[in-house]
Amino acid sequence: MIDQVEADAGQEKLVQVRDLKKWFPLYGGVFSRVVGHVKAVSGITFDIFKQETFGLVGESGCGKTTTGRLIMRLIEPTEGSILFEGEDIAPYQRKQLLKLRRDVQIIFQDPYASLNPRMTVGTIIGKPLEVHGIHKGEALTNRVGELLEVVGLQRKFASRYPHEFSGGQRQRIGIARALALNPKLIVCDEPVSALDVSIRAQVLNLLGKLQEEFNLTYLFISHDLSVIQYICDRVGVMYLGKIVEIANKDDLYAKPLHPYTQALLSAIPTIKPDLNPQRITLKGDVPSPIDPPLGCYFHPRCWLAEEVCECTEPPLCVVDDNHFIACHVQQRVYGAIPVARKEGVDECTV
Repeated sequence: MIDQVEADAGQEKLVQVRDLKKWFPLYGGVFSRVVGHVKAVSGITFDIFKQETFGLVGESGCGKTTTGRLIMRLIEPTEGSILFEGEDIAPYQRKQLLKLRRDVQIIFQDPYASLNPRMTVGTIIGKPLEVHGIHKGEALTNRVGELLEVVGLQRKFASRYPHEFSGGQRQRIGIARALALNPKLIVCDEPVSALDVSIRAQVLNLLGKLQEEFNLTYLFISHDLSVIQYICDRVGVMYLGKIVEIANKDDLYAKPLHPYTQALLSAIPTIKPDLNPQRITLKGDVPSPIDPPLGCYFHPRCWLAEEVCECTEPPLCVVDDNHFIACHVQQRVYGAIPVARKEGVDECTV
């Protein structure tokens, strides 16, 4: 497969996701048999390059968080492969996953629920170092103090408990815990959605500073388009378990191509309504992931939908330099270029 190498030949890939699926079984009947599946993630493909911030954005329930947990191997994938530094981690077992944890960490959405209220801050941050046998005793205490200072907190906070801190301070503690093992990839699962606007800016600036200082790579998950625009380098737009568009941040916000992306961006609040006079209102509701529609998942709500959209699923095709969309209509308008070929038949795939 020829994928995003053509557009990003100078960048080294850290994560390669290929045809990733996660279907959660539904049980019913007297014998609790499988009667269906919740198709949370339905065959997505994308790359994350080293030291970049790749954003995943979409409505609630579109599969963003599930994708992040799959990449961390917190849950088992149904199908597909997840390559981390060229090695498929999908079949990893317990011992292999323990080693993976040193390279992949997560910052959770809720700064209140993600910290154990019975542990001191020093224990919370130092626990990963103990589990992996990296530090103990005085060396552990010093390392915890260093991590607290790195995220803008005082060393003396190590003896306090989570309930003694504000939401912003708690999220800084969560960031310090994620940094403890010197990871290569951090999954940021809506890390600022529970914070006040002023505190959000501080935490986002901290994440940017830490990325430069420690050469970190972020998978940044959010439903807030303004936050995604501020911090991300490239953005993937998800709808009902599928990625419908991938592009560089500036290209996506300046010229969104997929109808769903256009609708999302038109909904961003603005203090200058004259700059965004045409707000797109989508008809109907998001289909159920238990029984998604045939063809393009978005076609029941799309104003551009044609007959082909109702029966044929659009592949993800490149239509411009590093700009990929899954839309039959727009691919025809902009001239989709197949970037993978199989048995003489063109296949558009990232």
